[in-house]
Amino acid sequence: MRVAVLGSGTTSLELPAHLAAIRSASTAIDIVNPRLVVFPATPYERLIVDLGYLDAAEQAQRAGFDAVVINSFADYGIDAARAAGIVMLGSGEAALRAAAAAGPRFSIVTIWPRSMAHLYDERLRALGLTERCARVRHVGTEADLTTLGSDDSVMSQLHRGDAAMLRRVLAECRAAIAQDDIQSIVLGCTCMAPIAATVAAELDFPVMEGSGLAVRAAIAMPQPGATPGAQTMSAQRAGATSAGALVDAWLGLRQRNQPINQASDDRPDVDCDVCVP
Repeated sequence: MRVAVLGSGTTSLELPAHLAAIRSASTAIDIVNPRLVVFPATPYERLIVDLGYLDAAEQAQRAGFDAVVINSFADYGIDAARAAGIVMLGSGEAALRAAAAAGPRFSIVTIWPRSMAHLYDERLRALGLTERCARVRHVGTEADLTTLGSDDSVMSQLHRGDAAMLRRVLAECRAAIAQDDIQSIVLGCTCMAPIAATVAAELDFPVMEGSGLAVRAAIAMPQPGATPGAQTMSAQRAGATSAGALVDAWLGLRQRNQPINQASDDRPDVDCDVCVP
């Protein structure tokens, strides 16, 4: 079985360690990075990110992957890709559904600041889980956005298991357990995966990390592959209105499969410019 993971958390094609550990002799898991990326500061930019991830999903389908996992809590482009017949699994959806199955209420703990709340509102609303979420707790502050791209960014701290960042996350998780009347905690960014096991062990409480859950769900599918009619639908969209053609036009490219990570002048120069929230 072949599983494509959209976004590595960096511009590299190296699989994050927690996902590499899931691979087996019968399962190939590979990174497919979107060609079009911007920072999803508002719903406006989020629409552009959706297009970039839809394009990447279509590239993965054409490359013969059996399933596609979105390595981002926001599940960019998931509904559009499913409408195109692509087998899509979202990290946000996987984590939220696992939390809903664990008990009546859960809280989301995220390293992103309150200005990014629109991403969580959309996922909860789309999945019909708004009333089940006790609270979205933001560990990060707006000032943290100014450090993106540096060694002091929250993502860099998470990747290296920074003790101070871990304490911040644990403090918010403990507050959620004490105050929110919940049965589980959802980690609100796949970039929190490097500390997920430590957080769960420290809390002795159910902690949902979406990217690992989504990849495992993809591997467990009894009949992987494109849904009926997917290739027909893909062919029908091969013209000027396809996601790939729109991204080509955006990037000014002639070769659709030329690898690119586009950096917009009006977004932060981040080190996690592929997988954001």
